[in-house]
Amino acid sequence: MAGERNARPVRPATPPRELLHHGLVGAVLGFPLAVWLSGALVYHAPYAARSLDDIATYQVAMWVVPPLWAAVVALAFMAPSRRACWLALLAGNALAWALLQAVLA
Repeated sequence: MAGERNARPVRPATPPRELLHHGLVGAVLGFPLAVWLSGALVYHAPYAARSLDDIATYQVAMWVVPPLWAAVVALAFMAPSRRACWLALLAGNALAWALLQAVLA
């Protein structure tokens, strides 16, 4: 009985505010990441080298943004802390921008 009296209440592993934070950061930083990755897809795809004027190339790039964005938002919840979430998504944006610049050069 004495052990029950001193027992701490069970707290959830992840507070709701942290989940909201990860979701919002994933949504805000995930959109440019998805756009830059789809932009790199236009110039890096095997079929794009011979058909940059083809509208289908740009349709594929346009329609790949929502699944990429949703994947980034979903993966943002795997970050162990707020700082790790920010750092991972900022690093991903920087790498995607660098990839797009390398593909355009």
